Amino acid sequence: MEKNDKATLPIDKNLQPEVPRYDQWEWYSPLTSPFLITGLPWLAQDGLYRRLPLRPSHPIRSEVDRLANFPTGVQVRFKTDSTKLAVRIILADKATMYQMPATVQCGVDCYIGPMGKQKYVNTTRFELTQTEYESVLFEAFSQEMREVTLNLPLYQGVKELWIGIAPEAAVTAFDGFASNKKVLLYGTSITHGACASRPGMAYPNQLSRAFPLEFVSLGFSGNAQGEPELAHLISQISDPALLVLDYEGNTPSTEHLAESLPTFIRIYRNVHPQVPILVISQIRFAREAFDEELRLRREARKELQRGIVECLRQEGDAHLHFCDGAELLGEDYQECTADGIHPSDLGYKHMADRLRPVLAKLLQY
Repeated sequence: MEKNDKATLPIDKNLQPEVPRYDQWEWYSPLTSPFLITGLPWLAQDGLYRRLPLRPSHPIRSEVDRLANFPTGVQVRFKTDSTKLAVRIILADKATMYQMPATVQCGVDCYIGPMGKQKYVNTTRFELTQTEYESVLFEAFSQEMREVTLNLPLYQGVKELWIGIAPEAAVTAFDGFASNKKVLLYGTSITHGACASRPGMAYPNQLSRAFPLEFVSLGFSGNAQGEPELAHLISQISDPALLVLDYEGNTPSTEHLAESLPTFIRIYRNVHPQVPILVISQIRFAREAFDEELRLRREARKELQRGIVECLRQEGDAHLHFCDGAELLGEDYQECTADGIHPSDLGYKHMADRLRPVLAKLLQY
């Protein structure tokens, strides 16, 4: 073989993008009926793939404003008897983060099946330099009605999105949730989804497949500091079933956490006095086994949060609860992250498995 022959060898066709031909598809905007977009409380108001209002009632930091354009936890739900499915998407930018694959930053993944029985099918394929792409998610399936859930990108803004199905196929609304109630999760990059391999593996998306309720992910990577402004905005989201607070990792100091957590809870309680609130402390970092100071700091913050919850419960807030985040990755926590801090798919699977019974008890499902 010549020295440069290696470069001419064909790439595995299963690793190549599949581009749909326009004349073989019917394209729909999920912003129209019968499609349902979840995880965007202000969609009806602003018409954007954005997790916070375009003109918030309370000022937010520029970093939070930018991250609100990343549609982590956002899903498109519908039913179709199409034998094939594709997406076209225009992104705000290309994949730019070293520690996460492009599939989670800019990709869309697909699940088929009703709530509680959803099965993963595929993730979009695209060139890394692209900010606009088309990709086939499945084809040559049997023609029967299926419930489809698409998970949108976690770390890149979505400007436009279309869904392609076979021209002769029908599209109808999915069967619906058990109620209008929503599970709200406010937190750090770990809530946001770093470092999953694809959107559906972030723990809020995993949990959404276990409960017949809408999930709203309010993870703001590196910027969930428990500021009062976010408490006011989150309290504006209608029909909450549960609020999860998992933001310890972004607080600049233990003192800040001690002040912000009861303030956040008080602001939310002024609007929603009986909605369950679950406070989750930070997961364990890999280097804790070698860094005693880091471990002791996490333990101190855990006990601080546990104490705040217990104090408020003694004052009469029976709907406030605490979860020890140190237990979420399990005994093999050092094998559960991509960079020593952020969970891998394995870590997120452990987190979802351990949080599921906790949420089931609070949601009564």
